[in-house]
Amino acid sequence: RSIRRYTDRPIPEDVLTELLRAAMNAPSARNTQSWRFLVITDRKTLDDIPSLQPYTAMMRQAQAAIMVLGDRNAEVEEGYLYVNCAAAIENLLVEAVHQGLGACWCAIAPKPERIEGFSRYFRLDGAVLPVGIVALGWPAEERPRTDQYDPDKVSFWKG
Repeated sequence: RSIRRYTDRPIPEDVLTELLRAAMNAPSARNTQSWRFLVITDRKTLDDIPSLQPYTAMMRQAQAAIMVLGDRNAEVEEGYLYVNCAAAIENLLVEAVHQGLGACWCAIAPKPERIEGFSRYFRLDGAVLPVGIVALGWPAEERPRTDQYDPDKVSFWKG
């Protein structure tokens, strides 16, 4: 469940560290661990992010964000960068719920204009691919979990 409204309570550094620990314990193709992370807590920077990606207005309330980047030097197959970073983001999101935080995953890649905008703003070199960014904060809204299981999307192979 994506939480897009947050209180103004800061997130302690040790909580952010636990989110990163969870993210880095995700599986990765060939165990390359090709993810990299940029933790953003600067208010002006968080407020600027919606100018780089139109669906990130929640950053204006977020107390932190974690950008997840794929390291092209650690993994040459770009497709694996997406998969590896997505696994890390999922672990981060699960840990955010465990910590009592609200979070919202916003894609950067594969949109070229977003990749370019984030790369320019954050002065990223070509060795890293900004894949996604997660807004974080103590929730100021409750969104009940909905069961999205759909048996019509499942097939069983029986040989």
